Amino acid sequence: MRGPLNRIFATTGSLATQAKIARRYLYAFLRHGTPRKYWNFIKVEWARWRGDAIVRGMPYVLKIESTNICNLECPFCLDRDRSQFKAEGMRGFGRMRADFFKEIIDQLAPYAFNVNLYGSGEPLLFPEAYEMMRYAADRNIGVRISSNLSMRDFDDEQAARIVEAGIEHLIISCHGASQETYEKYQVGGNFERVLRNMRKLVETRRRLKRRLPFFDWQFLIFRHNQHELEKARTLAREIGVDLLRLIYPNIPPEHKETWRPRAEGEASGYQAQGESGQEERPGTAASTPPQKRAVIRVERCSWPYRSIYFNWDGGILPCCDGTTTPAFDLAKFDAALDVRAVWNGPHYTTVRRYANCEVSPADMDKRYTCAACLKPLAPFLVLEKGMLLDPQVEKKVKQTLARARGAS
Repeated sequence: MRGPLNRIFATTGSLATQAKIARRYLYAFLRHGTPRKYWNFIKVEWARWRGDAIVRGMPYVLKIESTNICNLECPFCLDRDRSQFKAEGMRGFGRMRADFFKEIIDQLAPYAFNVNLYGSGEPLLFPEAYEMMRYAADRNIGVRISSNLSMRDFDDEQAARIVEAGIEHLIISCHGASQETYEKYQVGGNFERVLRNMRKLVETRRRLKRRLPFFDWQFLIFRHNQHELEKARTLAREIGVDLLRLIYPNIPPEHKETWRPRAEGEASGYQAQGESGQEERPGTAASTPPQKRAVIRVERCSWPYRSIYFNWDGGILPCCDGTTTPAFDLAKFDAALDVRAVWNGPHYTTVRRYANCEVSPADMDKRYTCAACLKPLAPFLVLEKGMLLDPQVEKKVKQTLARARGAS
């Protein structure tokens, strides 16, 4: 069952499952809220609702990549080919210094409810990550970490450091319920080791009498592991994690044929489903009464309003796309940079215009990752294919296209 918050939380779970996730966000909002943060939140959401290019508030969710180095080799992790990081002109591999991280936090702590301390790598590989977690937590920011938890030297001391570091939410990426299915995507990992480390964390939290961190097992559903979902549910209950989150991932086009999960009852290939859910057969279309066309609801991207992404080297992006290539960076952070100047500078105001359908696809600058992202392009593609958009969105898209034609 898919609940109404599915688009927000990218989960296949029921409403009860999604409510559990929503509580984590609400917890951070209430626990770390201050009058200044709440007023900032209102200003950001007001600007987003209006579709303003200038935002009077500051980002209240931070994404900071402590490292892009990883102990696993997943086939299409983020930018798909991790070897590209080492190519000429690319970002390369590295680690963020703890003092550099603190400079970012010092500027944005007055506005932030959460910091997601992960990106293209494994954040728990290096000791400075614990110093970063503690610093952010002590500055009244909720800390969220995502880890594959497939480290060899994960002992009781390290488990205690994680539990005591101030983390509120630990996402455990484990995409299988056996070594065979797990290692197909998480190449180089050890499934039994991940289970052992999960148990150690749950036991350590219980022993130290802590309520947090919240342990969230994230399970990406692929064709090769979808038969193990019930086994994963059983393991999650046995280990004692707080949530098993089942997610249909975004699979790159070149991998869809072999990685896309099969629909229920699908033997092979793809079976088109009619409105009734029955397989359509040749010759039956004429006898089927015409269906009213559904309105395609396209949600505007919230990243340029609510969040900001820092690569390990200080490169600033509007989201986690384009981390391989420094040419996509909107700015480069250092101690002398005031983030507020970047936040409403020409690059950020441009990507907000893209997010609000104010620039036609043909006029989008390829120097921004948004120009190749489905979110700002989707309304134009839907209209091009003759499908129905929300009337207000459709009106705006048509006005943008008319302006583009007039300017050409």
